Amino acid sequence: MIAFTPLLGLYVLVVAPSAAAILAVIPNDTVSELATRIGSVVAFAAACALLASGASGRWGPYLGLDPLSEVFLFMVTGIYATSSWYSRGYLRSISRPFLTSQIYYALLSAFAFAMISVLIVTDLGLMWIGVEATTVASALLIVLERKPASVEAAWRYTLVASAGLTIALFALLILYTATGTLDGFALAAAPPTVTLPIEMAVALALVGYGTKVGLFPMHTWLPDAHSEAPSPISAMFSGVLLPTALYAFLRVYRVLPTPVPPLVSNLVLAFGVVTALVAAFLLQRQRSFKRLLAYSSMEVMGLAVIGIAVGGVALYGALILLVAHAFAKSAAFYCAGNVLRGAGTNQIDKIRDLRGTMPWTGSAWVVAGAAVTGAPPFGTFLGELLIVVGALASGAIWVAGVVVVAILVAFLGVNSQIGRMVFGEADPETIPIPRGEDTGWGLAYLNVALAFAIGVAALPYLTDALRQAAVLLGGSLP
Repeated sequence: MIAFTPLLGLYVLVVAPSAAAILAVIPNDTVSELATRIGSVVAFAAACALLASGASGRWGPYLGLDPLSEVFLFMVTGIYATSSWYSRGYLRSISRPFLTSQIYYALLSAFAFAMISVLIVTDLGLMWIGVEATTVASALLIVLERKPASVEAAWRYTLVASAGLTIALFALLILYTATGTLDGFALAAAPPTVTLPIEMAVALALVGYGTKVGLFPMHTWLPDAHSEAPSPISAMFSGVLLPTALYAFLRVYRVLPTPVPPLVSNLVLAFGVVTALVAAFLLQRQRSFKRLLAYSSMEVMGLAVIGIAVGGVALYGALILLVAHAFAKSAAFYCAGNVLRGAGTNQIDKIRDLRGTMPWTGSAWVVAGAAVTGAPPFGTFLGELLIVVGALASGAIWVAGVVVVAILVAFLGVNSQIGRMVFGEADPETIPIPRGEDTGWGLAYLNVALAFAIGVAALPYLTDALRQAAVLLGGSLP
């Protein structure tokens, strides 16, 4: 029997999605689907094993793990697994797909592999390549349903994200010139003396990677791409792509010693505050339920960035928020996919009485909406509460006020719209949904249950890893 080792876990994380991507191109729908499902589950099992073992260290000059990367690997592989299993029913509802199912599954696994590669390397340059690879792997997936709006969204996503990552690359060049290395783990262990070039590098990395995170005003690609992509891909965009880009920034941010120089921390805080507020108020105006969820993701990223800037216990809250939100938001997008398949539209005003036509999906969507927007006792509530507590503890009362306002506005905006669709009475203007379309809701309940477990008792091993990750980034524990 082969004993599990951290290095073996790393190899499995690399091989499982890459092998799934290769096997998926075999011209057989069953083989493509099965290879992707098996590859995703194996990758998730490896990530859970690494999280449980608490393995930290380096293997060679470029591979390495610490509690922060283990937490993010758990997120990425978990959403990869549920999205791959959800995809079959969704693909069957598309009449004239732009991609064959083989290409779709191959790109899905390649997308996951690109994110995993960001999380298992120690070199900041290789992380940048991984983040750029996520754009290449995912852009074509947006146009799966062959709509003009999807093509436009894919082009905007590619151009804006690539422009932002060009700025991030420039930041890495400045950092390398100032320090002589791009070894993120080494720089974090022995932070260099803070100089203007290093502060400039971190600021540019915030703008560059912030484009992929969806920070205002670099967010213009986000609502279109997330709303036009097929729902399982939207779940990966909102649930784990945005946090993966934030992870890449955190590795650059970690180069600075604790406490972070006020010039940089205030800049990070400004981006977080503006993003959270703008997204919270913009989602009030949305007529598409997928765009509503997209702006909700943007608001959560803004809150997480605020937690990172404030530091202390707020940083710990930001990490909890990211993990719980990943599972809750993916569940919300699976529900949105079910409704879109049944009604053929994503217009909020056209959907009513889901409790009668799609009772299982409707109830899952109500719970997922509550989880996404920070209702107790979900993990998102705990994360947001700790961000507010951290802001108050640091004396930034106005920041705590902004966070509370953003949370309340987003909570009311998301849940009022979902409530209208689920509990509102049907009228001649709405689209009737065949009752037989209420399928595929089980994965939504599973992910909501994980978000619930994170808030109530935390998952085994996850709490310790989150605490260690927060301390690693210079945060503190409650």
